[in-house]
Amino acid sequence: MRRIACCLILLLTAAAGAAERKLPTAALDLQYGEALFYYFQEDWFNSIVRLQIAQEQKRLPNHGDEAELLLGGLDLSYGLRNQAARIFERLLADSQAGAGTRNRAWFYLAKISYQRGDTAGALQALSRVSGDMTHATRVEAAQLHSLLLLQLGQNDDAIRILQDAKTAKAWSPYLAYNLGVAWIRNGQLDRGAKELDTLGDMPGHSEELRVLRDKANLALGYSYLQGGAANQSRVSLDRVRLEGPLSNKALLGAGWADAEADDYGQALVPWSELGKRDVTDPAVQEALLAIPYAMERMDLHGRAVQKYNDAIGTLFDEKAMLDESIDAIRRGGLLEALKVRDPGGGSGWLQKLTLDTRTPALRYQLTLMASNRFQEAVKDYRDLLVLHDNLKTWDGSIDAFDDMLSARRQRYAGNRPAAERALRSDERDRLVRRQLRLRVRLAEIESTEDPVGLANAEETGQWHKIRIIGEKLAALPGNPDAKALRERLARVRGVLYWQLSSAYKPRLWQISQQLAEVSDLLDESSRSLRSLESARELTPADFNAFQRRIDTNRRLIHALLVRTESLQLAQGKHIERLAVAELERQKQRIDTYIIQARFSLAQTFDNALHPGKEQLQ
Repeated sequence: MRRIACCLILLLTAAAGAAERKLPTAALDLQYGEALFYYFQEDWFNSIVRLQIAQEQKRLPNHGDEAELLLGGLDLSYGLRNQAARIFERLLADSQAGAGTRNRAWFYLAKISYQRGDTAGALQALSRVSGDMTHATRVEAAQLHSLLLLQLGQNDDAIRILQDAKTAKAWSPYLAYNLGVAWIRNGQLDRGAKELDTLGDMPGHSEELRVLRDKANLALGYSYLQGGAANQSRVSLDRVRLEGPLSNKALLGAGWADAEADDYGQALVPWSELGKRDVTDPAVQEALLAIPYAMERMDLHGRAVQKYNDAIGTLFDEKAMLDESIDAIRRGGLLEALKVRDPGGGSGWLQKLTLDTRTPALRYQLTLMASNRFQEAVKDYRDLLVLHDNLKTWDGSIDAFDDMLSARRQRYAGNRPAAERALRSDERDRLVRRQLRLRVRLAEIESTEDPVGLANAEETGQWHKIRIIGEKLAALPGNPDAKALRERLARVRGVLYWQLSSAYKPRLWQISQQLAEVSDLLDESSRSLRSLESARELTPADFNAFQRRIDTNRRLIHALLVRTESLQLAQGKHIERLAVAELERQKQRIDTYIIQARFSLAQTFDNALHPGKEQLQ
């Protein structure tokens, strides 16, 4: 619905909307990048949720102001003006905010005031947008400022604002359109025509620009027509696409331009084409009366009578269809159609409507959507539908949190006996005492530089055997054989001692590292035991807190569902009232056309019967 809205108010707000999409391409914070991902996927709801979560968790150290601006803009797009205003006012109160951020905040506050109908407040906020600013901000500010001034009839001021923007090279086709309109409203048709003619002859690289081009040609054509320049009007109107959204108005205007030049035969060409189109369009309805009018002016009275009768019959049929559509809308047909969604039409808040305009309730849907008030009401209604679906999903899934909490309780109960045993055990104390003894022993070995103290089990056994053998050899008498054995044993002892001495330093460093690692492990075990003890005391309380939070959110979801359903019902009734009121206005217009047709028919009979009588116009 927002895309339809942008097309329908293209000339007033499209430039600002396009510029708002120009966000930084580099995200330094992961959560901000995630929010941007959903934003560019046009999933505004999830983008808002991610931004709010990131702000609450303080995960946006590099994009705080940008996130605030984005969140405020998204809130504003949903009509949450008070919430958006608080965000922008908070940014303006921050003395650390940069000039660019402050300019954007003032601009958004101006938009909020504009949407609330506070023109003075919007102009005051725009007056605070100054100094160095980005090209996009300057274009947006000029667009909104000129629009406000044009609405107030201050054409000279609007021209000044637009020319200042052009001098600053902050220009866009939309500003050029506004400038052309301002010149024309100021009575300077030539200068306005120059701007609009340039737009009307520009290449259309996108549908958006092609619509703008058609709008410029249409506005210029009707301006020429009102000024009596029929030929120039025809040239501009001929440039409007025959299959574009503005083609009906262009065909109608082209016919009147020919009629102004007294070329009624030529006027029948565009009017006849227009008469074949959808009769729900007011331009087509007017063409049904214009065709016999041209024929009557050409003294084709018989054909004019037939065409007037055909037009009256067609208008009566159209009036009956309007009654049928009004009845279908009152029976809920329009709201039922708005609830249907296209499975391939995307997700989130911008799911496309699936509309069968052949049904009575939707036959005039396109005409209704031309009203900004109606399309905003439909947008709000569909927002409520999606919000309701989201709440229903949470209502159905929140019970899963009860299951998760129950599973955690069971796991806690199953692990608690082992935790209790670990807390009662004195194993860590024994390990600490043993570690202390080892540190004392190592210190003694290091102080005496005793390599034997660091011998491994095998070396220790060998050293012990050498000591025992030495004691036995010492007990032998002093004969040559005993002396030879003692010398041999001394060599063996020396070799072993040399080996132990060589390995002493590496072993001393390795054992010191191992003792340090053991110390770290003991400290970690101490922390784990303290954590375990804390968990034993706090976990049951956490379970209860989680349960309260689940129950609170469940009640909140139910309350929001009730509120959403109530608002949805009220908004649906509002949409039906708007639709019925618009169709009733169309019936009144058709009644006026029927009266005009009957009067013209009678006049045609009179002119046919009295050819010399002056025709009443």
